[in-house]
Amino acid sequence: MPGIEYAENRRRRPLVLVASAAILLAILLAVAWPGRAGSAPLRVVVMGKTANTPKPECPKDPCRVEGRITGFQSLYSDGTNRPFQAKFDGRIISWSISLAHPGHSNSAFFNDIFAKPSEARIAVLRRVEGVKGPVFKLVRQSPLQVLNPYFGQTVEFALDHPLKVLDGQVVGLTVPTWAPMFAGCPELAPPCSNGLTTRDTWRGSRRPGRCSFDNLTPEQVRQRVQESHPQQKPKSKRIYGCYYSAARLLYTATVVKRPG
Repeated sequence: MPGIEYAENRRRRPLVLVASAAILLAILLAVAWPGRAGSAPLRVVVMGKTANTPKPECPKDPCRVEGRITGFQSLYSDGTNRPFQAKFDGRIISWSISLAHPGHSNSAFFNDIFAKPSEARIAVLRRVEGVKGPVFKLVRQSPLQVLNPYFGQTVEFALDHPLKVLDGQVVGLTVPTWAPMFAGCPELAPPCSNGLTTRDTWRGSRRPGRCSFDNLTPEQVRQRVQESHPQQKPKSKRIYGCYYSAARLLYTATVVKRPG
């Protein structure tokens, strides 16, 4: 199973949506997007939104998070394939992330392993064809967001400068340090009590053979973490050599299609 784990039990704060008025403004601006008379109505799609979303792990025992990686969901157990692949040309006006509240001891442990603070951003990726892979090129990315103030919540970040995304490109989540936005199988193997199945899969920007942290000593974990790197250099190309099952990265991206 993916994820770095640490054990501690604390009460979870309820998840809430922290929505910015800037998101509404972004949609209103998108409505005013220039287009032909009689053009198609505005289309808004929330990538990654599902009817049933598992809660992020932590502070349950073990507490698992993800870090130093760029990843994207490939499949959901309801059969939704490539949920973060754009189906049209548009603009990403906001993104959200669902965060657990790991507690002080867990946070100190992950700060030591990955560095601090907890932070994330979204990335627009394009598949590089004709090479052994899968290999993706980083096309553009959002500003970094510090996540610590939002632990225990689902928070949505409006983008002052919406990101262009083209048909077929993929919206990933980049975690330079660590983020408690991971949902895995509590039993460590299906069947999972939180509803996840082996069809819930995602890809990560680690090299093949460097995917798992299971059965490693603390020193081996630290070494493997140092070998793991998120994709943050514009126009860089990276192999996404790890494919994880029975797990989800809990984020979404709101995309507006240009009328016309």
